[in-house]
Amino acid sequence: MVAETIANRLPVDTELLNKAMTAIIKHHNGTVSKSALLGGDLPVHVQFTLARVPEKTSSRPIRIAIPHPLHKVLNPEESDVGLEDAEVCLFVKDESKQWVKELLEKFPNEMGSIKKVLTLTSLRKKFTQYKDRRELLKSYDIFLADDRILPMLGKALGKNFFQEKKQPVPIKLTRKEALPFTIKKCLRSSFMWISPGTCVSVKAGNTAMPIEHLVANATAIVENAAAHIPRKWSNISAINVKTSQSVALPIYNKTREELEEIAKIANVASCTEKKRAREEEEEEAERKTVGEAKKKQKKAVAAKSPLVKALKKAQKKNISMSKTDAIDVEISKETKERPDSVEGKAAEVSIKSAKRKKIKAIDNKEVIPKSNKKQKESKDFISSKKFKGSKKGFVYKMGERGLGYYVDIKPVPDKKALAALAKMSNGGNKRRSISKTRKSGRKGYKSI
Repeated sequence: MVAETIANRLPVDTELLNKAMTAIIKHHNGTVSKSALLGGDLPVHVQFTLARVPEKTSSRPIRIAIPHPLHKVLNPEESDVGLEDAEVCLFVKDESKQWVKELLEKFPNEMGSIKKVLTLTSLRKKFTQYKDRRELLKSYDIFLADDRILPMLGKALGKNFFQEKKQPVPIKLTRKEALPFTIKKCLRSSFMWISPGTCVSVKAGNTAMPIEHLVANATAIVENAAAHIPRKWSNISAINVKTSQSVALPIYNKTREELEEIAKIANVASCTEKKRAREEEEEEAERKTVGEAKKKQKKAVAAKSPLVKALKKAQKKNISMSKTDAIDVEISKETKERPDSVEGKAAEVSIKSAKRKKIKAIDNKEVIPKSNKKQKESKDFISSKKFKGSKKGFVYKMGERGLGYYVDIKPVPDKKALAALAKMSNGGNKRRSISKTRKSGRKGYKSI
């Protein structure tokens, strides 16, 4: 609905289009010399200038219906002034070549423009070299292909077909009866490609065609092509008419302010705004990660440096000194309240000693023992989740009380078992000595 209201509000002026076409043909007739040979006609294009580059591009041709064909089609109602016979090459699968040739014989009027039928295998075998592909490109005006083999034709044809905008137009060959009519439709229409840029051009005819036909084709292209352009009328900033050797004559122009208003009406967010938002989010994430990494590095460096360690020790000493000063102030207050007596002085000494013990325990990070039971337990077992080096008289293992250091209890040897082992070892030595003496006696006997 938004595109329709925009198209109605911003139509192309037909009078201005008619003037532009007449000016282009006059320019062409003036530049072409009288002695020039036939066939010097130039194609006339309708050029769309886009406000933003389309996000998705495709080399697949889009068919646009026009009232007057660009090539000769057998139709008695239409005049063939300025039209040339189109030579069409059709790419098909290996299985469908036979029945396509049979249809060519049955429908000569509709399919007479097809001059060659090539299979994919023959294309790959015969047109392997660069010069062969260039000859194929020059010898035919339009290339049609079965949509089932279209993805495989890109490598076989090469880049020249795409540069000259002669890439094959996909058609459906699944319905045999509809093939003549689809070929006729392709010959009676023009094609457009959405390229990766801000310019889209569509062929409206040639300089040999009458001006009325060119104007009618240009108006049909403007109406039909706008629906296939990304963001439609909100993205079209200008429309021009030109040939390959002439200046682009504007037939529709829009200012930047009007484009922004149309974008707001159509609720279309610009690509630049989206990119900016993404970039800002990425920058914030990078800043956070970099800041965290820097903090970690600073902490690691500070922990290793001896200067920082010395400063930390000085801070601890200052804190302990401040605590002792605070204790002295409290004690002085208590002594002022109490009278000067022996009991008061004893209480003062006990308070001082208790508070200083607490400060030392906090500084050394040691827990003050509450009972004698825990002291006894600490002698037998020292709990620790990690191995902190070897300790004399202790073994680090998992026991009944948990993971930690247990007292190393040395094994008590059994004296009876040791004596039995000694006897066994002595008996074996005696047997060996007896066997040695027997052997030596035998040897001496033989020598005698």
